[in-house]
Amino acid sequence: EMKGSLLDQYLFVNNEVRKINARQIKEVCSNPVPKQLWKDRFLRMNGETRAGFADQRTYFYHGQPVDHQVHLGMDIASTAHAAVKAANSGKVVMAEYMGIYGNAIILDHGQGVYSLYAHLSRFDVSPGEMVEKGEVIARSGATGMAGGDHLHFSMLIHGIFVTPLEWWDQHWIDMNINDVLNQL
Repeated sequence: EMKGSLLDQYLFVNNEVRKINARQIKEVCSNPVPKQLWKDRFLRMNGETRAGFADQRTYFYHGQPVDHQVHLGMDIASTAHAAVKAANSGKVVMAEYMGIYGNAIILDHGQGVYSLYAHLSRFDVSPGEMVEKGEVIARSGATGMAGGDHLHFSMLIHGIFVTPLEWWDQHWIDMNINDVLNQL
């Protein structure tokens, strides 16, 4: 059982548990599949964007700021327990409860490209499974540090969070990945 005031407990979760989760994610993303498993743009879940990548979040308690964090993904809200599909083909390298992220899945798409799906209500895949682009892997939820049912979606390159917007854009993929690789 956690000790201290509600504020102390909240700050512990929002800071210390967040740091532990960051180390867990870095570790999971440290041994990528060497070959590219993904093709073309990554799929975006249908729904309303509720929070963007790199949003600055200031947390208040009794009208006073008590904490500040940067949001490292996109929050997309649809219907409760909406189907969550693999954004691209890959290998399930994690499907477990992980602190602030709640029930979370990480897919390894090869060559250091990863996607993370968080706050899930249910897993439909297990670690070690290969999944195809568009395959249902989970259901959205409100587990972990979530204020309501939604999908928190992140993209990572070798464990570093990057904006998903580019990975959802076929033109960006062509210009910055495919064209570069074709020139090698």
